[in-house]
Amino acid sequence: MEHAPRLDRTALVVDDDKFIVSALAELLEDDGFDVYTATNGFSALRQAAELKPSVVLLDVALPERSGGQILEDLRADPATHDVAIVVVTGHADLLSDAQLAETDGVIGKPFDAVELLEMVQFAIQRAAARRAEVAPAVVGLGHREASLRARRPSPSRVPRRRR
Repeated sequence: MEHAPRLDRTALVVDDDKFIVSALAELLEDDGFDVYTATNGFSALRQAAELKPSVVLLDVALPERSGGQILEDLRADPATHDVAIVVVTGHADLLSDAQLAETDGVIGKPFDAVELLEMVQFAIQRAAARRAEVAPAVVGLGHREASLRARRPSPSRVPRRRR
C-alpha cells in the first residue's frame, strides 16, 4: 500500500550509477528513510521541488546538469533552499569553494556506511538549525525616511547665517 512520504525522513538519492543508487537507497531505507531516486539533474530538481526531502544525497558527475549546478539551483529555489544536501562523490575537486560552502557535508566514494549515515544525520540537524534561524528585522526605508524628514526642519525654516 502506497503511503505519503514522511517529511522528516524523506531522502532523495541523485546519482547516474545504478549500483550506487541502489546501495545508498538500501542503506537509507534500513535507517528508516523513505527513499526516492533520480539518475539525472532535471529529474532531481523536479523531485526535490515536489517531495521537499529532508536530505538530498547528490553526486557531482551527472548527465545533463552537473551536481554543482543542481546544488546551486536547489539553494536558489525558496522551496528547497534549506534542504540538507550531502555530496557523495569521487570528484569533490570539481566543486568550487562557494559550492562546497553550500553543502551540508561531503562524503568521498567509496564511502563507509556508518560515516555516511552519521553525515546524513549531521546534515539534517544543520539544515533544521538553518531553518530555525530568525532573520534580522529590517526597517523599511520608506518609514525610516519619513521619520527622518519629520525630525528635520524644512529648508524654508532653516535660519540663514549672516555674512
